[in-house]
Amino acid sequence: MRNYIIQMSLLMIVFLGNAQLKPEDKLGVWYDLGGNHRISNSSSITTYIQLWTYEIDDIFNFFLLKMGYNYNLNSKLKATVYLAYSDFDGNINMSVPHNYERRITEQILYTHKLGKIPLDHRFRIEHRFFKKSNTNLNVARLRYRIGSTFNLNKTFFVRIDEEVLFTPKLTNTPENRFYTGLGIKLSKSHNVQLGYMNRTTSNREQLHRLQIGLFFKTDLTKI
Repeated sequence: MRNYIIQMSLLMIVFLGNAQLKPEDKLGVWYDLGGNHRISNSSSITTYIQLWTYEIDDIFNFFLLKMGYNYNLNSKLKATVYLAYSDFDGNINMSVPHNYERRITEQILYTHKLGKIPLDHRFRIEHRFFKKSNTNLNVARLRYRIGSTFNLNKTFFVRIDEEVLFTPKLTNTPENRFYTGLGIKLSKSHNVQLGYMNRTTSNREQLHRLQIGLFFKTDLTKI
């Protein structure tokens, strides 16, 4: 009887420990590496890698690899087409089959000033092709982001943005992402951003994420 009680107690401890392992209880991190490569006066190529973890240095969540072509329609308007591949593990508690995604994205970026405040508006349509085990799913996601970047001096800047993401085929509840961060200009072509993102998912989970990114520019026209 005593051994039975001990075994049951150990099982309860393990069960409760796993039950408390929830994404909203963890301070995760998004790591970003982004490059913009100029190929002409009006066009460039974007390369981008992103890694999400449920904790600062542990528990894989999401990996994204993306490449896009940008064309400047004028000084305020830029159009982009992206191709992307991702690997997503949506369960923090146990190992389950991952979602693998191929993505095609069309994007418009519009920048202007409201008085002295610089604003940018990003509109995206994402065509997402998922594969999980033997199941395939195709959905479209709509995204709108408004943001602003403020230069504090020649070295430091602040970035603030708010984004709404909506997938009509899957849910009537949009996702919301609020981000604010401090940027450090390492040179004319390199900067680091350290920030915080509050992500409200379509399931109404509140996720708190640090964001660490390195961004750089190259000019291939000078090669």
